Amino acid sequence: MKYLLIGKPNAGKTSIYNKLAVSNNIIHKEEGTTRDWHKSKIRGLKHSEIYDSPGVTIRKNKSKELHFSNVLLNIDTFLYVVDFNNKSINYDKESINELRKLNKKLILIINKDDRFDQSSFFLKTEFENLFYISCAHNLGFEKLYEYLENNDNGYENEFKIYYSIAIFGKPNAGKSTLANSLLGYERILTSKSAGTTSDIVEDIYLYKNKSYNIIDTAGIFRKNKIDINSINFAAIRKSLNLKKDIDLSLILIDCNEGFDTQIKKIFKILINQSKSIIIVFNKLDTIKNKIDYAKKTKIFIKETFSQIKNISTLFISAKNEQDIIKLKNLILKKSQKINKRIPTSKLNSWLKKVSLEYPHPLIKGKAVNFKYAVQTSTSPITIKIFTNYSKNIKKNYQNYLINKIIKSFNISDSKVNLYFSSSKNPFM
Repeated sequence: MKYLLIGKPNAGKTSIYNKLAVSNNIIHKEEGTTRDWHKSKIRGLKHSEIYDSPGVTIRKNKSKELHFSNVLLNIDTFLYVVDFNNKSINYDKESINELRKLNKKLILIINKDDRFDQSSFFLKTEFENLFYISCAHNLGFEKLYEYLENNDNGYENEFKIYYSIAIFGKPNAGKSTLANSLLGYERILTSKSAGTTSDIVEDIYLYKNKSYNIIDTAGIFRKNKIDINSINFAAIRKSLNLKKDIDLSLILIDCNEGFDTQIKKIFKILINQSKSIIIVFNKLDTIKNKIDYAKKTKIFIKETFSQIKNISTLFISAKNEQDIIKLKNLILKKSQKINKRIPTSKLNSWLKKVSLEYPHPLIKGKAVNFKYAVQTSTSPITIKIFTNYSKNIKKNYQNYLINKIIKSFNISDSKVNLYFSSSKNPFM
């Protein structure tokens, strides 16, 4: 069963969604926090999904103009939410009458009944099912969940996620437009105004028989432009918390702004903690000499950021869907290398060779011996090297080893972590 939470702004739809769903959305006192629809499986149920929608009043013949109108057709049951304390119900009744025309089940949820009076200004006879709840005091959810549980019918139709991708960048870089281009339809609300995406929005696209979970994140403003009590602050914090959990980070850069101070800060965060990264320059359609721009940009990146020599750079126009297929193919290629494992024998042969070619400088007059290397993780690639001076390995020598690993084992778009240990047991 598929349920859509719908109703006027600030009725508490997202609070209900967070109580029932596997994943959570941002809740904020600011009206209109939810700007795109979201979906999740209902906690503990096999076949049921719940959708959260932006607050709306559906006027006569206006349902087709809603940004999430395509969702309405796929829904089995509407969960219409009203505020118990709001006695002005004309707009709610108008919306309900429009929803009835879609011939779906309609359930009324009266939220914010904090004293649990269970007395309604709506006529109970108008609805097959009606539930009083209070999200703030966690009242009434037993009966609502019991109803959902009893109607958990249908076939389990869930794609197995093959690979997960998140798009990061500054506001107005075109993240939502890119996500829509990858998905193939206008899934996410876009606007010229900065900060349109106020929560992460995710969906699945299929490519060459593989399913990819694409996540559009909130634009990352400069710190001095963010009110810590604002929805933007909450959205940015939630977005950045994703970086360790997803397989690939796309850092999206506006071609007209390039690698400015803010992008450098975002990149530094991602390169240190993401499993894999691709740099994507967007809005190439606004650049006159495209070939010259791409050539100069690649040279600048190579000369400025030594730690990202192995990271792919792509130039696109998400608006015109230019080179979106090229990006999809690049993502497919990266996804096939997600569990790259270097055989221990080859790793140690490599270590012996590179340490002889360029020995580490003497420490306290003694030679540094690299005894053994073992890969401890694939995502990101992490190598532990055992040596007699584990705490004194020079930074430039560590960079030398990392660059050699990247080149020798053809590692791309992934950070390589090196750890040094003096333990006698290579698995400690």
